[in-house]
Amino acid sequence: MPVSEVHHVAVTVSDVDRAADFYEKGLGYRRTLRAEVAGPGIEVSLGLPAGTTGRVQYLQGPSQIGQLELIEWNGTPTRTATGGHLELGTFLLSFAVPLAEMDELHARLVALGAECLSPPNRVLLDNYGHITAFAARDLDGNLLEFVALPSREEILARRREGGS
Repeated sequence: MPVSEVHHVAVTVSDVDRAADFYEKGLGYRRTLRAEVAGPGIEVSLGLPAGTTGRVQYLQGPSQIGQLELIEWNGTPTRTATGGHLELGTFLLSFAVPLAEMDELHARLVALGAECLSPPNRVLLDNYGHITAFAARDLDGNLLEFVALPSREEILARRREGGS
């Protein structure tokens, strides 16, 4: 039996309040559950060192599916990887954005201090169609992708026409 869709993605951040502000103002997500996490139960279930504590802030987009969980752990944060394409593990978080909102979102993220790797760019994906996308790093360097996708009808029409 298949597992359900992704419920949430947890992202370690250096300052949970600053990160929550960024995702709230930049993506329009809303804050939901706020919690402190600590103790043997969380240490055992997540394989954390004894004494690990954290401050958690959940944020939701338009639905309850695909929430973000921002976690600020006790201790000094470090970055050992930059999410390069050859590094094992999570490469990026991708968010669907209506095409009409893409330029405004890019400008808003730049104003919030995000490192945008390019302006919105239109790309043709074989057997799929045109997407418009750009990538940005949040204030802790996590790679985010924002993408406007073709409609299901556009995808099917492209496939009927031969795909490229």
